[in-house]
Amino acid sequence: MEIELKTLDVISASCSAFRFNQGFVKKDQTRYDVKFKDAKSNSELLYNHFFNGNKLDVLQEDIDQALEIIDYLKGLTFKAIERELTEFETNVLKLVSSEIITKEQIGISASLPKVFLNKVEQDNWTTRETVLSKTSKEVGELHKREEFVANVEFSRFIPRTMSYLITCSVDNKHILKFFSDKTFPVDSIINIEGYVKSHNRGRYHNGIETIINRIKILDEQK
Repeated sequence: MEIELKTLDVISASCSAFRFNQGFVKKDQTRYDVKFKDAKSNSELLYNHFFNGNKLDVLQEDIDQALEIIDYLKGLTFKAIERELTEFETNVLKLVSSEIITKEQIGISASLPKVFLNKVEQDNWTTRETVLSKTSKEVGELHKREEFVANVEFSRFIPRTMSYLITCSVDNKHILKFFSDKTFPVDSIINIEGYVKSHNRGRYHNGIETIINRIKILDEQK
């Protein structure tokens, strides 16, 4: 007989695991990353909570957070009107739209607090990007090495390149982008030198984006 669990109970426990681990820890990280050698992955914490008697401390704040996550991620229904959802987004929408979760869905449930935070961050950046696009012009001379003082606005990991796409603002009005093998905290100020590869209009807006590569970080203020 398939074990069924209440969706709210599982996502509340996911929030507790996320709080306990101070973030989302994957199974692979506990095996190969020395920083997590003594930790349990979020999904393992959930399995232990529901099936092995090792209970998480689920607080009211976790339940409140779970309700917010469910409500927010149900909003993917509206995203589906604008564009085709990814397979992962479709699975997330099905999960949060159901009152029951099966044992096989524990893994994806464990990731939902992180998914939620990423989505909120993306939405915040989309709003900010729209504002910047109205003032963004070319910065730096094309095909020359230039130095910029940039404010980090958004960072996104790109699995295809195994690097981070870092988006910055210059003078609080121009959009500057580059790839990096490490991320930078949002709102940190970096003094960066790079080769100005292109000045193009954004894919999702009409402002100009300056793309640089062969970068060198001269200074970073957090």
